Amino acid sequence: MTDAAVEGEEVGETPETRWRFLRDHKRVVIAAGALAFVAMLCGGLVAFGGVSALTGGKAADSAGHGASGAEASAGADALLDFDDIVVNITGMTATGAPAARYLKIHLALVYPESQDAEAVMSAKKPFMRDTFTGFLRQMTEEDLRGSIGLVKLKSELLKRARAVVGNDTPKEVLISDLVVQ
Repeated sequence: MTDAAVEGEEVGETPETRWRFLRDHKRVVIAAGALAFVAMLCGGLVAFGGVSALTGGKAADSAGHGASGAEASAGADALLDFDDIVVNITGMTATGAPAARYLKIHLALVYPESQDAEAVMSAKKPFMRDTFTGFLRQMTEEDLRGSIGLVKLKSELLKRARAVVGNDTPKEVLISDLVVQ
């Protein structure tokens, strides 16, 4: 006999009684699991996209309607297209020795459409291109691997574009072509 049985104390639940409880309260367990799933989904939407992920990327007013006609045209965006940028980057051979690789990238910057923004962006274009080239030369093949590499590249290019312009006029970097050779 065990010490607990000798002293007259109750012995804890057996695994059979735990499974019997789950079997008898199946609906409660399923409802709790569904509630936990919905809570995690809502938390993920708030963390990664907020309410705009639920409304399809449109700003919602107090009645819950998305932006329409005149509001959408007021927030129109323009593109500043860059010609192909070709730089050498560092790669590795199968034996682990450093090898020269080339990166060719074609990108565009998204910014709000206005006369002032267009003038600033076109005036700063050569300086942004120079900054992009300097940054891209420091890249390695490993930095560009996978979707996370592309996300990091876009965020770093956007950060540098904003630094050159001196404000948050550049909204997004679009990469239309990326080749490593």
